[in-house]
Amino acid sequence: MAIFASRYERKLPIDDTQTLSCEITAVEEVDGHTEYLLRVWRGTSRENSWNVLRRYNDFDRLDKCLRISGIELPLPRKRIFGNMRPDFVAERKQALQVYINAVLMNPILASSLPAKRFVDPESYSQSFHDHAVQNAALCLRSDAAWALGGTMGAIGWRLRKHYFKVTPKPPEKSSSHKQLVKSGSQTHQSKHFASGSSSNGSGHSIDAGTLDPGAEVVAEWLEYGPDKFVDEKEISGILKSLMGLQHPHIEPVIFAGHTESGCLVIRKFHKHGTLKDVLCMATPKNPFLSKYGNPKGRTALSMKQVATYGKQILEALIFLHSKGYAYGHLHSGNIVIVEDCVKLLDIENYLVGVPAFYRPFFVQHSKIHAMETVDVYCFGHVLFEMTMGYPLQESVVRQITECPEALSMILILKHLECFLSKFERITFVECLLESILSKEACKAGLPTLEQLLGHRFFTQYASTESAGAAAAANSEKPYFKLSLNAKELLKQAAIKSENRLRDEQKSVKNQKRIVRVQELMSSEEEKRKSKQKAKLEHKQSKLKQQVSLQTNNGRLSLVAATASAATAATSSSTVLGVGLSAADSFNRSDSTPEEPTLAGLKSPPLTPAPLASGAPVERQSSTPNMLAEDAEAGDGDGEGDELTRSALLESICKFNRGSLRKVRSND
Repeated sequence: MAIFASRYERKLPIDDTQTLSCEITAVEEVDGHTEYLLRVWRGTSRENSWNVLRRYNDFDRLDKCLRISGIELPLPRKRIFGNMRPDFVAERKQALQVYINAVLMNPILASSLPAKRFVDPESYSQSFHDHAVQNAALCLRSDAAWALGGTMGAIGWRLRKHYFKVTPKPPEKSSSHKQLVKSGSQTHQSKHFASGSSSNGSGHSIDAGTLDPGAEVVAEWLEYGPDKFVDEKEISGILKSLMGLQHPHIEPVIFAGHTESGCLVIRKFHKHGTLKDVLCMATPKNPFLSKYGNPKGRTALSMKQVATYGKQILEALIFLHSKGYAYGHLHSGNIVIVEDCVKLLDIENYLVGVPAFYRPFFVQHSKIHAMETVDVYCFGHVLFEMTMGYPLQESVVRQITECPEALSMILILKHLECFLSKFERITFVECLLESILSKEACKAGLPTLEQLLGHRFFTQYASTESAGAAAAANSEKPYFKLSLNAKELLKQAAIKSENRLRDEQKSVKNQKRIVRVQELMSSEEEKRKSKQKAKLEHKQSKLKQQVSLQTNNGRLSLVAATASAATAATSSSTVLGVGLSAADSFNRSDSTPEEPTLAGLKSPPLTPAPLASGAPVERQSSTPNMLAEDAEAGDGDGEGDELTRSALLESICKFNRGSLRKVRSND
């Protein structure tokens, strides 16, 4: 068998509940087709990242595998012509990024094997089914009671858990009175045990002959997880104790065996399915994606049912914790309802060390690290799902606005030592949910299991004793015995699991802090840039104002200088005229009546007086040369000088700029 067995590499256990994130960083053209470079990282830190090359056909195959879920995904359409154009490639890259984000952000799709293999082919490329078949056959190889049948498919959410049909073997005449028990010291990976003896008082396992003729039995193979801290040599004894466990609200284990890779458990299969199947109105044997991806219908439970089932769940959890064994895996898929009686499944998960269903949620709250608080938190999610009919998709409940009509009875209550006045009305279930799933409760601390069991919601609305619960209580009295060594081992394993949870919570908290700092820095950078831009704009506006003021001042100064120059010229001309008039009046022996008027330059110009000699005086032009020539042509006596001055004043007063002609020169 070892020669023909498929190769399965044993690696360190991976926490499959950790979120995978993907970013398309680049686009490459290889051999005439386009390949997209995907950068993928696990958890919150990008240090543990790797690169994957995918083509559009790979995205298309993934979409075909996920169509069974009934969830519409935004995959871009295929294009035959023009698919290598740069603008089209860039547009398709953005569309594929939106598509892969939609897949990985959906908890149902992200936990599926096709999605895991698409982004992490190295960790999920091996055949989990073949490995499960080999180990399950190895566990049942020497067992005389059960025979391994065919697989039931992926009916559960765990990738490394597989379900098989089992049938009882016909009894052998030679060994019908014997019971087979294999010790843990036997080798070749066949360490397991069958039915234990009931004569020693330590408990018993259900034999194939004691089952109902129409009862269906299922074998569940589960690999070890990252929280498996109990040595394989000690697992056999603890599994035997689990087989002897009796409680009206815990499904008994028929068979339990283990190898170095995982554990095999046989228990009864209920045709109505789990509580999640009831709430989603799904068929139990359908694949997980088709059942819970996009359920065709949902239903909520009545207030009496919620109170009754919740109380029974709390009783089972309190019983396990009192015996030193934590459950840690409570969710609606691990609960079955049989005649109004709750039964918990998969009690071996804590021993195997697989991660919890709600681990991605409570890893975000540092106050939820002890095993009891984990069970309390998971109980809050189950209570919410039973009440509302749909699961809570966040780690905390924001606001409970609407409850089903059966739960809308308004009552006055005292909630966890906080008295409410008679005017404050709130439903019991809403108050109970807020005490577990509210943001304030997750920060301050959750109530204990005993406190929840004593809540008035369960004491007033839970059914005192249903028919199924009464029959189970009469037939199965609670019994669970662990050795002192087993209790110590489980205690140390719980401490190590809590430490790993704390470390992961610290890393999540640090990553959130880094994100907040980056957002703050980016906002501060934006504020700084906006301030710098405002300052620059202010400086530019101020500079413009200064330039405009300087320009206006220069124009004003130029106008003032021109005006002052004109004023000075006018005043100088006036002074000159006055001086000349005074000199004339002083030198002349006889003055004419017109001279004072000419000296003031304010009266109209006077015509020159006729010369004594009777010589005519020609009209003077505005050129000084002509005046000079006239002056030279005149007599050199005093009368000639007086005539020259009078002609000069007359030419100044009668100067006309418009009489000038434009002359074009050839210079």
